[in-house]
Amino acid sequence: MFAILAEDDSDAEVLSHIVKRRLGNDRLSVRCKGYDGCGGLCAKGARDIRSWRLQGVQRFIVCHDADATPPEMIRDKVLKAIVRPAEAEGVCCIAVPVQEIEAWLIADEDAISTVIPSFRFGGHRQPESLQDPKEWLRKKSIAANGKPLYSPKTFNAAVAKHLRLDVVEQKCPSFKAFLRRLDAGC
Repeated sequence: MFAILAEDDSDAEVLSHIVKRRLGNDRLSVRCKGYDGCGGLCAKGARDIRSWRLQGVQRFIVCHDADATPPEMIRDKVLKAIVRPAEAEGVCCIAVPVQEIEAWLIADEDAISTVIPSFRFGGHRQPESLQDPKEWLRKKSIAANGKPLYSPKTFNAAVAKHLRLDVVEQKCPSFKAFLRRLDAGC
């Protein structure tokens, strides 16, 4: 049984689909929790890990976007604020998407086009180089009526179901690092 803690519910749901696909188990029990930002995640994450461990959850993933901060600094922050206080170093995997988890989704234009067929998305060769991938994707998806077709809460989890993990791994070093940690058992 896994629990995924992330800044937002949609980030946790994206990771849930990625983990199930990577481990080849669609029936894997995964609890997801979003915290409405990194402040809530860092303040309440350790408490929730301790509580879930008492309920039998065996492995954890903590996801914190890098935003404009170097990924190793975010990883250290998560270790100090959440993983070590929860005494979960051996059972916790840290995911640090560069800049945001939407960079991982942008990496696979086919997945986005499958979920939003009216959006003719051309993709991006280096999605982690985008300052604000979520906003970039919104702007790219503006329809004739002036409204964006893409909405993270509506589409992120659905896109994650269709991601070609090998394609994302080639374009996003942070995704490749996450998969290595996941494959190693966190």
